[in-house]
Amino acid sequence: MMSEISDAVQIIRVGFEGMEIAMKVGSASISTMQKTMKFIYGMLNFEKSMGKTSMKQLLMRGGDLQVLEFNKQDLSKVQKLAKKYGILYSVMPDMGREGKVEVLFHSEATPRVNLLISKLKSDTMSVKSMDKFLEETDDKALGVFDKFLKKEKSGNHDVHADANLDSLIKKVGQYAKDKKSISVDEIKKDLSIDKDMVKEALAELLKIGVVDKPNEKGQYKVIMDSDSIDAKVNRFQELTNRMRMIAASKNTNLVDITIAKKMVFEENDHAVKTLIPGTYKTGAKYIWLNKSDIMEIYNGKTILSYLDRNKDYKIYSKDNRVIETIKGIDLFEAHYDAVASGIREHFEKEMKQTVTRSTQVRKR
Repeated sequence: MMSEISDAVQIIRVGFEGMEIAMKVGSASISTMQKTMKFIYGMLNFEKSMGKTSMKQLLMRGGDLQVLEFNKQDLSKVQKLAKKYGILYSVMPDMGREGKVEVLFHSEATPRVNLLISKLKSDTMSVKSMDKFLEETDDKALGVFDKFLKKEKSGNHDVHADANLDSLIKKVGQYAKDKKSISVDEIKKDLSIDKDMVKEALAELLKIGVVDKPNEKGQYKVIMDSDSIDAKVNRFQELTNRMRMIAASKNTNLVDITIAKKMVFEENDHAVKTLIPGTYKTGAKYIWLNKSDIMEIYNGKTILSYLDRNKDYKIYSKDNRVIETIKGIDLFEAHYDAVASGIREHFEKEMKQTVTRSTQVRKR
């Protein structure tokens, strides 16, 4: 699965089960685009769980989608007339709007939908763009899709299906401000977030140093002050958004790398010079990485960044002479893969221990 956000023409391209689907989203903000991505993947997986394909068929037509909202008691009438007028539609799951049902349809069917509304002579029906619908929909309502995205993550998962995780990290980070410690159960209860999603958000906050490992009671000690939490979470989101938006383009070329902080040899206002793993002593080689593309993790002991597989990278000597140029994929495979894998294995081991302890979580 993959996705693309195109700022120039405001198109989101979604890869689902080997097919690329494009959808117009208008001049939406990054936040709305993230909600759109979560919504699209949630709807696709929601229908897949029931053996339906209407959402996929709507997206395959391209263009833009509209939302028809009406009273639940009119659902059977709407379905009957939609069939009569040849309107392809997809019914959304219950999103907490009491007594209301929402269905998606393609904008090309608008004249027939207007005819449907006139036939039913209902003043409770309304049509709005999907942009407008999502702007008016809060994260709690979108939480209905969490379980479908979670099912997807148990299989072949792509990072772009995690668009909703960023907003959860920020929300949990805000919750942690001015608190001495937090727990999974507290957050689940107070913020109405799926328990497994809370654990994922806490795992990321642990990774970037906002909280410490949980104690035997499942309490995560908050180890940053309020301003530092804001700065760290915002920096994390900036980098992950940039990586998502670039990596989600048609040439999904980015690969993440992790670098020990002790391998930073030099820095200026815009970049850091790091020693390339495996090139030591007289054969030492270096690469400059933009500061806008890196962030510190593991309490500042490690740097997280990425390489573009197809980009030609200049390799420098200790005195900053260019000594060669190498493709990102060759650089990654020759020097970073084993290092990154080792660090990820270490982190996964820590996370397994964390999750085990978290099963003992109890309310303060």
